Amino acid sequence: MTNAANQLLKQGIIQYQSNEFEAALQTWQQARNLYRTYQDLQREGAALGNLGAAYQALGNLPEAIACFEQHLTIAQRIADNKGQVNALLNLRNAYLALDDAVKASEYHQQQLVLAQEILTQATADDFTKVATMLGLNPIEDFAGANLSGANLSNTNLKAANLQAAKLSSCNLSYANLNSANLAHAILNDADLKLADLSRTNLYNACLVNANLSNANLRDANLQGADLQNADLRCLMPRANLSGAILTSANLCSAYLQNTNLRGANFKGALLQQADLSGADLSHADLTRVELNNVQVENTQIQNVKGLSAEIKRYLLERGAIADG
Repeated sequence: MTNAANQLLKQGIIQYQSNEFEAALQTWQQARNLYRTYQDLQREGAALGNLGAAYQALGNLPEAIACFEQHLTIAQRIADNKGQVNALLNLRNAYLALDDAVKASEYHQQQLVLAQEILTQATADDFTKVATMLGLNPIEDFAGANLSGANLSNTNLKAANLQAAKLSSCNLSYANLNSANLAHAILNDADLKLADLSRTNLYNACLVNANLSNANLRDANLQGADLQNADLRCLMPRANLSGAILTSANLCSAYLQNTNLRGANFKGALLQQADLSGADLSHADLTRVELNNVQVENTQIQNVKGLSAEIKRYLLERGAIADG
């Protein structure tokens, strides 16, 4: 009997592809009834998804949505990820067809929740595959998403919109985040070793305890970012870190040429052997900062807090500028 139902399912697909939507509807209904009789929930759900597609093709969106909702309920009940993916995508598209952006957004959020569940168990090369499976665009659809703990190592997220995304404890090592929007994102304890963050917008982002060793942050915007205890032994020429919180951060040997560090809080940070040539440190707080062997040629240190007279003299001797 299951074989008969399977044949009906295939027959309906042929009819649907031939634009015989009424015939496909009847055929898939028969298949659904047989699957239900034999309590084959996974295939019953698939048949319901097909029925919804037929109703939608016939312009009957309320019936289509009813079928998709039944499919989703079954898929959730039996933990069928593929079924949930299809049902959520169908529901989102159906409500978009009805110009109901609110309901479409609700199902989009459910897609993102499912994405997190799948990605936390996925390998590093699965992100794009999972996003595609979920009907999501990895460059556009993950703003505000919770992807905490996901393995996104080596992932290409160039110019991606990840504004306000939750990415704590994510593995983003070697990831391409060039020109991505990570404003207000939460990246606490994230692994960003050797990541490309050039021209990335990290305005007001949280990167407490994040590891950015050997990352590329050329021309990045980290204005107001929270980088407490972060490993910042990386490249940051021309980056904007004005008003950033860098307390206890490790910037040993960091490359900070021409960087805007105006008003940044460096309390307790390590800056030994860092290259701050041409940087603007005016109004920054350098209380208890280690500054041995720093390069400060043409570095602005007007109104810097926390500098002893001896340390200030040491910086001036190395080329820093305290007036003008």
